[in-house]
Amino acid sequence: MEPIIAASGRIQKHETFVQLDLSGCGLPEVLASCTEFAALCMTTRIRGALLKGGDEDIQRRQAVRDLFKIMPLVVPRDLRVALVPGAACTGAVYRRSEAELRAMGLNARCFENETLAAQWFGVSGNSAGGRTRA
Repeated sequence: MEPIIAASGRIQKHETFVQLDLSGCGLPEVLASCTEFAALCMTTRIRGALLKGGDEDIQRRQAVRDLFKIMPLVVPRDLRVALVPGAACTGAVYRRSEAELRAMGLNARCFENETLAAQWFGVSGNSAGGRTRA
């Protein structure tokens, strides 16, 4: 995979997937990061995406849900999408999004943590597998 340039610093390239980490950011950064990630999906061949949330309030949860809604339009059908909620209050949103993405034909799964999601992408142990900041 070619190097990924992410202005926000919230997108990381791993050996077998790309991760968008929205933990600890405010609404403007969530919006910018989701937009940047969607653009990346449109312009780069990505086989796996891990979307890690934070403790989003209503507005931030809606921004993330909007990203989930447009993903089927901008990603290849064989993309694997791992969803990792950052807090218990967002777990239900991520689980609903998993069902919606699957209904749209994407291979999406919700995980309790990043380690389980990384294992789904073929990364063993606690290692993120060649992670570099994009």
